[in-house]
Amino acid sequence: MVCRASSGSNGAPTRDKSTPSPENLAIWHRAEAVCFDVDCTITINDGLDLLAKFMGVGEECEKITNQAMNGSLDMGESLEQRLNIIKCTPADVKKFIKANPPKSRLTPGIVEFIKALKTRGIHVFLLTGGFREIMLPIAAHLGIPMENVFANRMLWQWDDETMEPTRLVGFDTSEPTSRNQGKPEAILQIRNQFPYNSVVMIGDGITDLEAVQVTGGADLFIGYGGVAERENVKAGADWYVNDWSVLQASLQKYKVVMIGSGAWACAAATLCSANVAAERGLDLFQEEIQMWTYQEQIDGKNLTDIINETHENPKYLPGTQLGNNVVANPDLLSAVADADVLILCAPHQFVRGICKTLAGKVKRGAIAVSLIKGMRVRSDGPQLISQMVTRSLGIDCSVLMGANIASGIAAQELSEATIGYNSYDNARLLQKLFQRE
Repeated sequence: MVCRASSGSNGAPTRDKSTPSPENLAIWHRAEAVCFDVDCTITINDGLDLLAKFMGVGEECEKITNQAMNGSLDMGESLEQRLNIIKCTPADVKKFIKANPPKSRLTPGIVEFIKALKTRGIHVFLLTGGFREIMLPIAAHLGIPMENVFANRMLWQWDDETMEPTRLVGFDTSEPTSRNQGKPEAILQIRNQFPYNSVVMIGDGITDLEAVQVTGGADLFIGYGGVAERENVKAGADWYVNDWSVLQASLQKYKVVMIGSGAWACAAATLCSANVAAERGLDLFQEEIQMWTYQEQIDGKNLTDIINETHENPKYLPGTQLGNNVVANPDLLSAVADADVLILCAPHQFVRGICKTLAGKVKRGAIAVSLIKGMRVRSDGPQLISQMVTRSLGIDCSVLMGANIASGIAAQELSEATIGYNSYDNARLLQKLFQRE
């Protein structure tokens, strides 16, 4: 496909969509699944047009493709016309894939972007008007399972003697992606199978824009113009980008706070500080970790000042570097402000008071994890710290526990711990925060 800009139906310029509204950015940050178009979005060209070029009929098919992507030609009719022109065999398709390996077709930055999504536990789907025979090698290269690919299927005439497919005779019209309004139909199928609260569609064409215009479809449409910029798509998009790095940079980075500064809190902080550091390459957490520290005087100096100057807690874990990105803060509310992950590691007898102070002050959607060995004993029976946190703060609280001692972890000895969780996605995030290789 020759990628050229085109105006909308009325020729009017579109408003700037390069910056998302706060509402759209919030949807993006809540995304649980992202559905990508493939042709001219994940790849630098249209797969069927590239096959047509391979078969020597590229110019004829390209005109039809542009009509379909701009909305002036029905999707199903476009597919039928192009297949009638291409007339390929299974052998031709195999030769085409060998001549055009997935790596050679991908748009710059897409591999890193999809990796960043998957690192965050966001599920990735491919929704394309192209054909599975051409798309599955691309999905495999990106680590996307076959069941997450919604694409058309070629229909073949089979030889009665050899029982082998020999000639292309059409495509399976039962696939939702074979027609206009098919992508919102595919997203509805995805939502019926998985309980996603927020689904985002990304693509370059009018059939991708349709995904957000139908009830039950996508919650947000991000137009991609890095290969083909279409003004009618740009005008209808909630957000419009030309570079994957823009979306990757906009992905939420979780702010982490450590509530406590004793030996075990400091030992855990060494793990977290190393994992959130830029050189770790996770790109998942903000690099600075606030550590709420009960203010004490050590040789006439504030403990917080000593920690921030030396990056060591000389009273509770002397000789251990916490990390340059750990900042001791004596103000609990200031430390917890806007935090996405709360690590509770204070003596159990103080947790109730901490929760009372934080009630109503914790960021909506934040999660917590308790590293506290102990429980609250009440007249009606014991209460787990995780239960207290959840009831007091209204957030999910996991538990990390193991047969470890602070000095052993600080010395980087082999250690193990288990995460007890209600939410698997939260547990996976916490695993990335604590686990060291």
